[in-house]
Amino acid sequence: MPNGFMWFDVTTRAGDVDRVRDFYAALFDGPIGPDDGDGPYEAWMMDGEQPWAAVVRTDDAAEAGRWLPYVHVDDLDTAVSHAVEAGATVVSGPTDGPAGTAVTVADPGGAHLALWIPFPAA
Repeated sequence: MPNGFMWFDVTTRAGDVDRVRDFYAALFDGPIGPDDGDGPYEAWMMDGEQPWAAVVRTDDAAEAGRWLPYVHVDDLDTAVSHAVEAGATVVSGPTDGPAGTAVTVADPGGAHLALWIPFPAA
């Protein structure tokens, strides 16, 4: 894993978005920027000008209330194969996001982790 953990999503039900956004703004005493897109992203947690996490709306009650860390990998297929060989289960993906492609895996204890590779530079 060349860059380790590089992004985080916190998922919430649509009706809880405002409360979750307000909670993290108060907890981190920092800006929570609104998203300006049409996707599931509702807000960005900011470190100065750079976002480092997102509040993500989900309709899946089982997914709500979870953090999903993203790990940057060099080769997505190889990383997924290694994860499965080590005991992971593929949960979803590959899925394209705003900046790259991810496959979400669950470790043997059930914790989810997104293996992510950025889109090639244009």
